[in-house]
Amino acid sequence: MRKNYIYAILSVVAVVGIVGYFAIDTTEQAPVENEPQLTATDVYWSYTGETGPDQWMNVNSNYEACGRGELQSPINIELKKTVDQQEAVKLAEQISLNYDQAIFTVENNGHTIEANSTTLENSLLINNKEYKLTGIHFHSPSEHQLNGQYFDMEAHLYHKSEEGELAVIGLFIESGEENQVLAEMWDEIPTNGEEAAKILKNPVDLQLLLPEEKSVYQYMGSLTAPPCTEGVNWFILEQPIEMSDDQINRFSSIFLQNNRPIQELNGRDVYKFDLN
Repeated sequence: MRKNYIYAILSVVAVVGIVGYFAIDTTEQAPVENEPQLTATDVYWSYTGETGPDQWMNVNSNYEACGRGELQSPINIELKKTVDQQEAVKLAEQISLNYDQAIFTVENNGHTIEANSTTLENSLLINNKEYKLTGIHFHSPSEHQLNGQYFDMEAHLYHKSEEGELAVIGLFIESGEENQVLAEMWDEIPTNGEEAAKILKNPVDLQLLLPEEKSVYQYMGSLTAPPCTEGVNWFILEQPIEMSDDQINRFSSIFLQNNRPIQELNGRDVYKFDLN
C-alpha cells in the first residue's frame, strides 16, 4: 500500500512537469490554428455520418491528407506480401524496446479512451534514436486487418522523438481471459467526455502488456484520425493480447465503432521481424 501511495504522489509531480511536452496527444489530433478550442463532447469529426472518414478532408483544410494522402493508415496486412526475411532482419537489428512500469491518467476524449503516461522513462529505440512512450488509446473493432480479418479491438502505444517524429506499436485484442494488466484502467474508464481525467493508483507493467511472441509487421503510414499526418512508423504485433468479453463490451458500450476504414497500400513495403 505504501508503494502505491508513493507512486501516486510521484505521478502527480510528473504530470505537472511534463504536461508541456505533448504537442500531439495519443488521439492522433494535432492542434489546428485559428480553430476554436473544443471540448471532448463538442466533437467536430467523427467515425460516422456527415463528419465521418469520407468527409474528414472537408471538415478542416488542415485535414487534406485524410483524403489525398498516399501513405495512409490503417492497412490490411497480407502475410504473403511481406518483404523477405533477410531485409527484415537488418531492420530488426536497429530496433529495441525499453519498457518498464508507468503510472497513467485515463480519460474519455470523445473519440476514444486515452491513457497518458506520467513519465517519459519508457521508449522505443529506432536506429539509435529514442522515441518516448507518451500514451495509449484504443479502437473497436481493430483498425488494421491481418489477412483481411478484423480483431475485436486494437491498442495503439504512441511514441515521440525529440524532433516530433512518431512511432506507434499496435496490439490486436481478441476475446479471452481478463486482462489483468489493464484491469484497473478499465475499472476507471469514464463513460463520457465530461468526466475529469483520473490518475491510476497502480503502475501499468508495459512488458506484461505485450504478448509473449513479438513478431511485428513494420511499415510507414499515418495517423489514423485527423489530421492523418504521414511519416508515422508503425509496428503491428502479430500475436494478439486478450481481454475478457466484459472488458471488450465495456469499451464498445461507450464507443461502438471508432475505427477508420482500411486504406490503400500504394506499393509500400511491409516488413516482418521479431521485436527485441
